[in-house]
Amino acid sequence: MKLSALFLALVSTLPAQSTAVQAALATGTYFPLDVGDRWVYREDTRFSTATYQTWRVDRTAASNGNTYAVMAIEGPGTFYWESWFRTDDSGKIYLLTGMGDVLFFDPAALRPNAAELQLTGPGSPVSFAGFGTFPDAVHYVNQIDILDYETGILARGIGLLTSTETVEAGSSGGPELIRTLVEAHLAGGIDFPATESSLDLSIESTLLDVGNKKVTNCAVPCYFAACGLAPGADPPNTYKPCARARVALKNWPAGQSRSVTLQLVAPGGTLAFASTLAMDSTADSVTYLQVPLYSAPNQPFAPGSYQLQASTADGAAQSSLTVKIQ
Repeated sequence: MKLSALFLALVSTLPAQSTAVQAALATGTYFPLDVGDRWVYREDTRFSTATYQTWRVDRTAASNGNTYAVMAIEGPGTFYWESWFRTDDSGKIYLLTGMGDVLFFDPAALRPNAAELQLTGPGSPVSFAGFGTFPDAVHYVNQIDILDYETGILARGIGLLTSTETVEAGSSGGPELIRTLVEAHLAGGIDFPATESSLDLSIESTLLDVGNKKVTNCAVPCYFAACGLAPGADPPNTYKPCARARVALKNWPAGQSRSVTLQLVAPGGTLAFASTLAMDSTADSVTYLQVPLYSAPNQPFAPGSYQLQASTADGAAQSSLTVKIQ
């Protein structure tokens, strides 16, 4: 669906949107179905609080001449379900059932209509904590059965923000399932990350084939004719294996330590490598560095399982990975 000039004019009069919101709006759909899309929801029920469920579009599949986006729903616990959706040229969403296609959502029609999700009004601005302001989010109601109905909010470009399933049954009536979006990743690189603070640690691979020289050689080559007469270059055929590591502070509070120690610990517990990183002062900061996998030139570390560890100087956060050297 293409955005009209009127809609774009409306967007320009609203508070500034984040880059992620602007990118999401450009997709034009209230129900994204691209392979790779992923949403994480907090679920509150009558039996538990703050459990989590992941929705993701895993793949496409064909049935009766139509192509469907297969959405997997996983959690809490071992729960798993798949639903097949498809979109037609007008933007309507259909759900494949045992009875064939059922109209699931019509973004152009208010209730009453034939869709399962019934829009209760035109799009209007909705501010969603941690995500931004969506200019034309829509509210819906879904009559699940004679006693249960669901209300919710869909935002253009990101999909479901929140929903509440309610039971109409006298003294036992009331909400029984509340979903709240905490994180979304949309195909094309549009991210609405959760806002929790974290220390993230990663490495190019947790299996490093040093013996067959399939990792980066950090030996310094000779870059000019007379480099043999000046310090800096390593002798020809020098092997200094190393691996790229990434350390990131996300949503890091002001006032907490930004000094991070990175260590590589050998299988016997001895320290193989250590470095202290001074992360920058922004809320989200990232540092890359090469971790040496040798004790001296042409002397790689012995094969085995090593621990790559990162920790802030004040002990507020730690992270670790097991890295196998072979």
